[in-house]
Amino acid sequence: MNRKQRRALASGAGPSAEQRAEWLQQAIHAQQRGQLTEAEALYRQVLQRNPQQVEALHFLGVLAAQRDQHEPAADLIRRALELNPQYADAWNNLGNVLTALKQPEEAADAYRRTIELSPAHVGAYGNLGVILTQLGQIEEAIAACRQATSLAPGLAEGHFNLGTALLAQGDHVGAMAAYQETVRLQPDHARAYKALSLLFYKLNRREDAAALFQRWLERNPDDAAAQHMLAASSGRDVPGRATDGYVQTMFDEMAGDFDRHLHRLGYRAPELLAEAIATALGSPNGALEVLDAGCGTGLCGPLLRPYARRLIGVDLSPGMVDKARVRGGYDELVVAELTAFLAERPASCDLIVSADTLVYFGDLRPLFAVAAAALRPGGWLAFTVEEMADAETSTSFSLELSGRYRHSQVYLRQTLSDAGLTLVTLTQVTPRMESERPVAGLLATAHKPALANG
Repeated sequence: MNRKQRRALASGAGPSAEQRAEWLQQAIHAQQRGQLTEAEALYRQVLQRNPQQVEALHFLGVLAAQRDQHEPAADLIRRALELNPQYADAWNNLGNVLTALKQPEEAADAYRRTIELSPAHVGAYGNLGVILTQLGQIEEAIAACRQATSLAPGLAEGHFNLGTALLAQGDHVGAMAAYQETVRLQPDHARAYKALSLLFYKLNRREDAAALFQRWLERNPDDAAAQHMLAASSGRDVPGRATDGYVQTMFDEMAGDFDRHLHRLGYRAPELLAEAIATALGSPNGALEVLDAGCGTGLCGPLLRPYARRLIGVDLSPGMVDKARVRGGYDELVVAELTAFLAERPASCDLIVSADTLVYFGDLRPLFAVAAAALRPGGWLAFTVEEMADAETSTSFSLELSGRYRHSQVYLRQTLSDAGLTLVTLTQVTPRMESERPVAGLLATAHKPALANG
């Protein structure tokens, strides 16, 4: 607040209507610059003198939403709409807040109201298309997205939203065209690249995927995802394991919706491992030092807890570890790279369990070596991986277009033996579905001899 404004308040006469209007504009400009504290103070000064100032209520609500204070934001915007029900932008922003509050039906109604009041409101059409896609109302979602792209054909996000709606309908060709238009308009649109890569994976279009990631990498030479996926799609310069940057970024981005996503895929790896552990160890007695290696959001935690005197979870993704902490049940949760973590804890574990984490490791020899060293004599290792298609003859591993590694049975037997571990069981399993097809997996249990040779 400047000196003129402070003098007006100190005089007791009160600011004029023109001064209040000036404060409102200054608040809006401060908010646009990201100066939220200054903007809030100005909005509240305006509202102190005129509690029914509609724009101040609306923009103060938007400011609250910027601070992730969504309940107060909704209250403020609703107050503005009670005073002016024809305020189209306020309806649109109310829809955004309701979306953040996970009230999609109410959000859709707010977007529809926006469109009734402002039929050319591009943002409302786009927002409505996104929320209706989430609600499974695909035909209406596509219509809303098409209207948004018709009104603003140069807006990349509109084409991206259309692609997502078409993909939900099963129109792979249409979705591909929409995503390609997105990256044409906005060549650094990372989500469109990722969506296209998933489409190419589903359709097994390896050459198209390689060309896509080559373009992505040319624009973003340090992008870990582009580097990894170019290797996966081209077969060139395949790394021995996925980089920390690739894994951490990917799982941090997925953390919020990870459990729901796995549920949709019929994910069973934790339960399958629990059954194998019960067969190997018998009834749990709560006496073991147990490591959940690549714990993710903690889905294995409740299944491992009965065996554990102490249960530790380790994962490379802080976002995943935060979710595991909320789920609870662990004595310790650590953000760390798995191989390095194990190397620092020799003879510390009775049981190491890894559900679908080793699919981001190609060469398993370094990991198995430190896992064997981290196990106490008589300790157990149990894990799942994806199986190579030519598993009967292959002696190695491959990096697939999915970005995950697959391993052969021969390779697992040899590398476990080289690490000094005795393979007890190696079973073909289906850890989840993908593109409505079962994923070919392997579940292994291995034992560290109780006594050293000789």
